[in-house]
Amino acid sequence: MKILVLFTLFLFNAIFCDGREYKRDVAMPFAAAAYSTNPNLCLSKVAKLLNPTNEPSYNITVYRQYTVANCSSFNDTCFGYIAISSFTKEIIIGLRGTSDFDQLLTQGWNSNEMVPFISGGKVSKYFFNGFNGIWMDRGMRNDFYALKNRFPNYLFIFVGHSIGGAMASLMAATVISTGVLTEDKITLFTFGQPRIGDKTFADAFNAMEIKTFRIVHNRDIIPHLPPLNDSLYYHHRQEVWYNNDMGLNDEYTVCSYENGEDPACSDSINATTLNINDHKYYFGREFTQYGITGCPDLVTMKETDLNNLKVAKKRSKHFLAQ
Repeated sequence: MKILVLFTLFLFNAIFCDGREYKRDVAMPFAAAAYSTNPNLCLSKVAKLLNPTNEPSYNITVYRQYTVANCSSFNDTCFGYIAISSFTKEIIIGLRGTSDFDQLLTQGWNSNEMVPFISGGKVSKYFFNGFNGIWMDRGMRNDFYALKNRFPNYLFIFVGHSIGGAMASLMAATVISTGVLTEDKITLFTFGQPRIGDKTFADAFNAMEIKTFRIVHNRDIIPHLPPLNDSLYYHHRQEVWYNNDMGLNDEYTVCSYENGEDPACSDSINATTLNINDHKYYFGREFTQYGITGCPDLVTMKETDLNNLKVAKKRSKHFLAQ
């Protein structure tokens, strides 16, 4: 059994040998799971991917779910979950806001009212209310504290698509600025995240040194709202831009570490060519339906990851033969 566990760990480290920086086959399903009333359907697929030897003690399971009715200006529902990954020793926090992106595009930016935020600067009142409804009103904060004390060596992954990404960013900033966690304990993945606060907030966020991957699909319009030049809003780092269809072997650009508004990345796109379709689709999958249907198939790993897995298997055979 001990050898089997070591073998599984070896394969896991080989598959994701660049660390946790870019696991599209893990972070996206984690975020998509928040669109489902049963996130475990997606989480079980991730567990299967990360457990190639079918080690029975490994699982990813939802600890609790949180729902806030009428959390937005057009009476939509916000949702979040906390899940525990026993094998990778991680706690996952997945969040979502509205799933009606066309309505978000036409109505969601009518009010740019901002409120002070604990880490510094100001943020959208709309996004803050969604975050606060789950974090405070529905008790996620208390559960978060309890799990932190119960699993002191676990890492924390915050994920979200669209407004869910905005709320995930606010949550990550909150636990760092209040001293609940240190930055080395957190990784943040967002997909199609809108601008959520002013330049002061963005600078304060960047100063926390949170490992952040703000993923943008090509001409996705939502990351460009509220408009940069017509408002006080400014992105925090660090954009990861796919200037393509996000196919299996498509390349991406890791944008400026110092500046969340890198003119060489998605800010270089002509505003008239931005669209909502690129917001709905990431890695070739319609985000909400992918989550609702339980992540029926995972995005295939990059060719480099597959090659790493083959090398790992060869090395592991040698290891087991010793």
